[in-house]
Amino acid sequence: MKFKKPKVLVAERIKEEGFKKPKILFRPTRGDIFNRVAYKLVKGDLSFITPSSFGETIKPGTVLDEQCGVSLLGLLGKEAPDSGIIRKGKSVIDFSDINFRYPTIAVDFSLYEKLSEKEKKSLFNQIEISFGIVKDYFTPENFVLTSCKERAKEDVGKFFHPFVPFQVLEDIESDNVIVLDPYGDKEFTHEEVDANTVIVVGGIVDSGERMDGWTKRVLENAKHRRITYKGSIKLVPDRINDIIKIVCEYLTEEISLEEAVRRNFTRTSKLKWLRKALENSIYRFVINGEVVRGIPESLYDKWKEEFLLTDFHFRKGAKHIGGFVVFKDTLLSRVKGKIKKRGKEILILGEIKDGDIIKIYS
Repeated sequence: MKFKKPKVLVAERIKEEGFKKPKILFRPTRGDIFNRVAYKLVKGDLSFITPSSFGETIKPGTVLDEQCGVSLLGLLGKEAPDSGIIRKGKSVIDFSDINFRYPTIAVDFSLYEKLSEKEKKSLFNQIEISFGIVKDYFTPENFVLTSCKERAKEDVGKFFHPFVPFQVLEDIESDNVIVLDPYGDKEFTHEEVDANTVIVVGGIVDSGERMDGWTKRVLENAKHRRITYKGSIKLVPDRINDIIKIVCEYLTEEISLEEAVRRNFTRTSKLKWLRKALENSIYRFVINGEVVRGIPESLYDKWKEEFLLTDFHFRKGAKHIGGFVVFKDTLLSRVKGKIKKRGKEILILGEIKDGDIIKIYS
């Protein structure tokens, strides 16, 4: 199923009560401020007030975010607020009946002892970012660590000193556990997810690619589901926080899983995919007795648009295959024949005209 973010539920309530421009009367924190404010309003940690109940004029602010026709204001600006949000006081709107029901996002630590010290440090950095992402889409209670033994618990406590802001568990208690595994037997889909689902990401940080495929060892009896882009795992980021962001976007927005992946392509995932795509798509020509590699302009333009590639990516990809050119598609119509050399098909051209070569990446 798909889920409404806390800020959507709270904005709908604010709008029902006749307000459109509340202003936070404190400095915004990092992350999705509207979502985090919404959570605290429901929990009673913040209060919603009017100028009359506040007892003084609320100064104009700037729009920080908009949701369901409600603009959240903050700082200094020109937008006149009709209400305010403060840290302490009596709220004029009762949000306490709003129920936040979301799946739990868990990072599994069953392979923690297999990581190097450098990988463990990277793991904790990714977990810190991941916790912030979950707060931006769901609530702090929807993020946990699981399969944590004593050594892992100690290290978690040291990294998040003086206190760990989320649950650290030894076991998962749920009838619906889904492990995100690049080699899972089925595609991940929101139709298998409800508020009681635990979505598990393996706590694997593999700097040497020695642990490829090890996610199958994580909770082996649970469902294992893969995230792909058009059937390929090459474009799916492998950092834990990137995977979690893809899942959160997919579960809270009316978009496909492919679109969620596309929005979160990383430089590394783009380059990883492009190197393989060039290997599989390259044409080889004999030009003036020399073999030249290239791709047609139509394919080049398609990749640029779909995968948001720049010259930087193509230059990096070129180094992987020894350089290539981008040629006009009409060049293929002037091929005179084919030969094979070292198992590779090579096209023989009659001539090269001015303008046939669009780009050269060496």
